[in-house]
Amino acid sequence: MTFKHPSSFYQELSDERLAKIAEPLLDIRYTTIQEMSSPYDDTYTQETAVFGRSRNLLIHLCISGKYQWLSLANAAMDLTFRIGNVPCRFFRDDPESPSKPGFFKRNGADDLFSIDENAPVMWRFVVEKAMTEEDEDRVFFIGYNAFQEKVSQWAYGASGPVLHTVDSDTPASKELRPAEVGVREDSIDKSDQAQTE
Repeated sequence: MTFKHPSSFYQELSDERLAKIAEPLLDIRYTTIQEMSSPYDDTYTQETAVFGRSRNLLIHLCISGKYQWLSLANAAMDLTFRIGNVPCRFFRDDPESPSKPGFFKRNGADDLFSIDENAPVMWRFVVEKAMTEEDEDRVFFIGYNAFQEKVSQWAYGASGPVLHTVDSDTPASKELRPAEVGVREDSIDKSDQAQTE
């Protein structure tokens, strides 16, 4: 299923701004897991530290003034921050089937939208843990309607934003000419000079 890009609902939710949140969330997760790989660490100690560090990172980003469009709405454990005027929260969960307690709970700072079945009334950054060592962690930014149905989605991997469609039309394929391969003239001149010297 194809979902609308978040910026189609709120223009302040651009790829650039979402990436400024997603990238450090992935970085802090990676460095925390790497640092906490002793025989005394397990998934619980690692994931707890990742949550705490991610929360503190977001608070720091909000209050540092580094981004004029980012502000802190609620610094409690159910941290809420705003991109422009849009309140957002973050979780480490399955983006297809979130199961964390409180995932769909809206606090006072997160409950600013009127009920709408066609537009997002809550926004969540969801950090998805890689399933295998060959895979990579990803961050999703998902908008849910009043019935907790996904209506908007954006994804970010370690290599950058994941491409997505903005409509349901699939472009027709196009035949490409074979690549032209040849020897560059400037490389021939240099090799001739080297041989004569």
